[in-house]
Amino acid sequence: MLQRLDQVLDFDIALETLDDIVFHDGESALEQLQAKHRVDRTASLTDGSSDIWKTLHNWIVAAVPDATLTLFTNATAAQETAAARLRPGVERDVNGAHTILAAFAEKSKNKAQQQYYDSFLELGPDERMTLLDRVTVLDGQPSVADLEAKFQLAVRKSARPQYQSSLVKRMRGWWNAKVLNHLTRIAAGESDRISSSEVEEQLHMIAQTLRDDNLPIDFYDTTDPTPGEAKKDERAFVEQLRLISLANARVQQCIFDHNRAFVQRSKWEREELLPVGELKRYEDLLREKWGRYCLPETDDERTEESTAVADARERFLELEKADLPRIRTHVSAPYVANGSIHMLADRLKIGWHPDWRARMRELFPELDRAAEDVA
Repeated sequence: MLQRLDQVLDFDIALETLDDIVFHDGESALEQLQAKHRVDRTASLTDGSSDIWKTLHNWIVAAVPDATLTLFTNATAAQETAAARLRPGVERDVNGAHTILAAFAEKSKNKAQQQYYDSFLELGPDERMTLLDRVTVLDGQPSVADLEAKFQLAVRKSARPQYQSSLVKRMRGWWNAKVLNHLTRIAAGESDRISSSEVEEQLHMIAQTLRDDNLPIDFYDTTDPTPGEAKKDERAFVEQLRLISLANARVQQCIFDHNRAFVQRSKWEREELLPVGELKRYEDLLREKWGRYCLPETDDERTEESTAVADARERFLELEKADLPRIRTHVSAPYVANGSIHMLADRLKIGWHPDWRARMRELFPELDRAAEDVA
């Protein structure tokens, strides 16, 4: 579909209907494809191959007029075989392929494929030639494990080179979910197609997030922690929130933000979408913002504990509502900034209670020493 978008404005595709893959223009089937994937990379497409004969039989039985017929396989046809003569290009020889296949069908003793031979031979010579004239064999195609280069070429106009691999991964993830839904509907007897406009729109949407001023957001729909899970959470940033007596429901939301930010940042790093040093620079901005809200206004240590806690909680809530720095201009998902703040608190880089360092040192002595070493 990605390759065809360079040549055709509007088309649909259906899977496991008239054929493995069917390209449609409105209600008309333009092209039927049989896909044959061999695990054995040395597989060959001989004149007696079941891939050839079963495919021809299916096309004869289906008898969809005018549609082009393509056998798409990672097996390879040797020169002088019928399949090789049906490749596209100047050496295409439909008459020679017909002669080979008709002779093979008449002489073969393979009973398992006899019905395939019979259906071919029951056609008259002219009908067989008409059928084969519509057939194209695309052999030697990449196996499913070797498709990356093909995808890179297909999306090269949509993203800069450093972002193309991430674009492909996200397109394939979307496609797998789309196909699962499509096949489920087909299996239920419903009519369903996947349109070229859907593929093109998704390609553009993903490409828009893979720019120097943006990053893809992948975890909006992550399951949030239950109240029970939040109560059992003993991580440092959670204990920091409990120090200021934050309501359990708000602690639960903070855990949700932290968890999403953690997996999101990890994914960006795995996909090499962040240049070296970008996360550190971003965290420096967040720490500066934290300082403007949460550093003490006075060195007077005579504040009552209850007053200190209430004041710290108020400052935290003001910071949470503030316009926090974005990692990039168009990354607007709130959980990235809010969650990153909690990641800093989890590493004891920042805190909310006026005496947070001493309190956290008691709970997390090893983590506190590590934080001081890094600092």
